[in-house]
Parts: sequence; structure tokens; C-alpha cells
Amino acid sequence: MNASSEDVAAGEDAPAGAHQRPLWHSLLLPLVAAACVRAAIAIAFSGTDPAGDERAYLLLGERWRIEGTYEGIWAPGYPALIAALGGLVGDASTAALRGLQVALGVWNVAWIGALAAAIGGRRSGVCAAWIAALYLPLAGFAGLLYSEPLHLALFTPALALLAAASRRSSAATRRAAASAGVLLGLAALVRESSLLFVPILGLWLARNAAQGGASRASLAVTMVACSLATILPWTVRNTAVHGQLVPIAISTGGSAHVGLNSHDVNYDLAGLGGDPGQAPGVLRAVIRGPAPEPWRAADEGAPAARARANVSRGLRYAALHPLFFLRSRAVELVDLLTPLSFPVRSLRLASPGRPLGGTGARLAFAACAVFMVPALLLAALRGWWAMQASPAHRALLVWVSGGVLVSALVNGMSRYRLPALPLLIGFSALALVGLRAADGATRARAAAVIGAGLVLLWIPSMEGVQQTLSALR
Repeated sequence: MNASSEDVAAGEDAPAGAHQRPLWHSLLLPLVAAACVRAAIAIAFSGTDPAGDERAYLLLGERWRIEGTYEGIWAPGYPALIAALGGLVGDASTAALRGLQVALGVWNVAWIGALAAAIGGRRSGVCAAWIAALYLPLAGFAGLLYSEPLHLALFTPALALLAAASRRSSAATRRAAASAGVLLGLAALVRESSLLFVPILGLWLARNAAQGGASRASLAVTMVACSLATILPWTVRNTAVHGQLVPIAISTGGSAHVGLNSHDVNYDLAGLGGDPGQAPGVLRAVIRGPAPEPWRAADEGAPAARARANVSRGLRYAALHPLFFLRSRAVELVDLLTPLSFPVRSLRLASPGRPLGGTGARLAFAACAVFMVPALLLAALRGWWAMQASPAHRALLVWVSGGVLVSALVNGMSRYRLPALPLLIGFSALALVGLRAADGATRARAAAVIGAGLVLLWIPSMEGVQQTLSALR
């Protein structure tokens, strides 16, 4: 059976004319839970030394604050936040950043609830907020100095505005499209891969916005124009600095050297075996097959020129070895769906304090996080399957998931799947609160999807999962 029409009507569950408290009142308890979970994780990691990209972000932000210039290869949003915090609190900027990560996490939970309410009603919104509050692969970023919480703090409200715009038929739709465009532009300035979602969501809006005073095409143009206008000042700055068109950042060249090469680096699994550049897994190696000779990164010229040369070399390499490229993309898809995450990786590589410092607590956290990834995906599939009453929102999940897949194929990292997470949580909540008993045919289809999902998720990455959990003992 499909979700009831009351559950998908403009985000409301109450009968027409009935007075309801604002949605934020209903989200109070899950937001408190989200704050507690994230604060505990942030406290646990507060004594660990930043490593890898964390250290690079901090150095970029500090240099920007002191020298007033930015020369990093990544999008500028997160280093700019670090520089601003450093200007306010000085040497306490790292502690302040961890506190802000907690606040951003709570903000994200609230907007995930609002997104789910726009899709499936108030009960779905509250359920989604609870899922987001307790979903450890998401909550774990509160303890890590990565850009994901800031990125989702901009990307998720944009999704919520667009989800609501698919129902409205007034001038508010144009305002929502414009606001979503600005938010998507800001999200792209935090993570460059988000720029891909601007045309994707523009096309979705052109097909699915409510018919009102403005045409669908004009709404899509409004959203895309606002996104491009948001990143334009930084693009102009890059043109002056690099001497060529660089819309946001030049990090794509480095990603191309890894992803469009013979290397197989899944950063959730790297470091478990003898070669950190080769993730473990027998079936993964069988799928990938023998690799041709890798290509070398460009080492001459300006940084932007080297980045462009690396992209060209990677595309040429893929064209010369099409079968290997297709096999390696299958491995990247496994990496995208693997039931591991950066927070679990950090538990393995770091030595967090209380309450995650003990072996039992770390293992329990990791085991729950590993279990939650396939559980959420399969619940979201069930919710999407049954959500026949809202084809626009079903399409939204499909289009965003397609963007996640494309953005992740250059460099297999589970962090790239986060843009789809708010929608996956929303549809999972719908599956829990908005579905009636299914008939036999629906159960059979659901069983087939679940079975295929388990094979895709678990078998190719089982060896890596086992080694990760063993490393925590």
C-alpha cells in the first residue's frame, strides 16, 4: 500500500483547520538528543591531534587569518570559517571549532526534520529528526575537523526549500528557488563537488515545481542564476590569482590522479593492509581485475595548470583502458555503499578519550555505525518504493543520488555520499511511520530489493569491515 494522502499533504498531519504547534516545537527532544550525542563525540576527540585533512584545514585557516591570503587547493568555505573563528577566539580556535561542529550538527538535524516534514508530514519529520540525531556515521563528524557539517548546514536547507517548492503555487515558490540557489552556491564554496548539484537540481525543479504564477523554467533559471551569482566573486578572484578560469577550487586535479588511475584508495579502508593505497578485499580485487600501468601526476607549471593537466591525463587514461575503467567504477560504487565511514576510520586511527576511549565503547560505536549504513539505505528504499503519492519527491531522491554517484566516481570516498543522506533519512522515516501493511507482491519486490542491497553492500566490503572491527579490539 502507498503512504496515506494525509501523511504527504504539504507536510501536515492534522485535519484541515486544526491548530498545531510549529514543527520546531515537535523537534525539541530529538534536537536535545542530537546535541548530547554530538557533544559526547566532540569531547571524546578533543584530546586527539588533528591528522591528515584536519591538520591541512587548520593550517590553511590560520594562515588566512594571519597573512590575509588563501592559497589552498580546496574550496575556501571551511578555511574561511576557521580563520574567522581564529580572529574571534585566538588560540582557542580548535576548541571553538569543535563546539561549532556540534551546533552545526544540531542545525542539520533540525533541517533534516523539516525536509522530511515537507515530503511526508509532521510525523515523518519528527521521526527523521530522531534518526538523524542518533545516526552515528553522521553524528561522528562532530568530533572531526572536516567540512561536512558546514556543507550539510547549507545543502540540507536548500533541499528542504526545493521540496516545499514542489507543492507551492505562489510567489513564495520563486523566493524559495532563489534562496535555495544562494544556499547551493554557498555549499559549493565549502565543497567544490556541490557545484554539480546546481544544474541537477535546476533540471529537477524545471520538471517538478508546482505550476503557479511563475513557469517551471523560470524558477529553475532563478535558482541556477542565484547559485552562479553567489560563487561569481570567488571565481573572479581565482581568475586574477591563477590566470585562468577556476570557478571554485583546483582540488579536482589531485582527485583525478587518484580516481582516474590504477590506484584503488578507499579512505575508509586505507591503512588496514600493507599498502595504504590498496584497500583490502578479495572480491574487490576480482571485480577490479589487473590494472594497467598508472600515469604520473603533472609536476610542472602553476598549480591550476597542473590540476587541469591531471584531469586531461586521467580522462585520456580512461579512454585508453575502457574495460579497466568500467571495472574500477564498479569498485568505486562498492566503496560508495560500503558500511564504513570516516568516524569509524578515525576511531581506528586515533585514541579518543571518554566516553569512547575504552575498547568496548569503541567497538560498540563502530559496530552500530557499520550496521546503521545498510539499515538506513534499505529503509529508504522501502520508503521510496511505497511513496507513490509524491512523484516529485521520489524523483528528488533519484536525481540527488545520481549526483552523489557521479561526484564520487572520481575518488571513492564515503564522505561523498553525504549530500543524499538527508533525503535517505527522510524516506527512511516515511517507511517507519507512513506505510501500511504491504500486499504479497509488494513484499516480494521489497525482499528482492533488500537481497540485492545486502549483496551489493556487504559481500565486496566484508573483508574490510572485519579488519576494521578487529583493529578496534
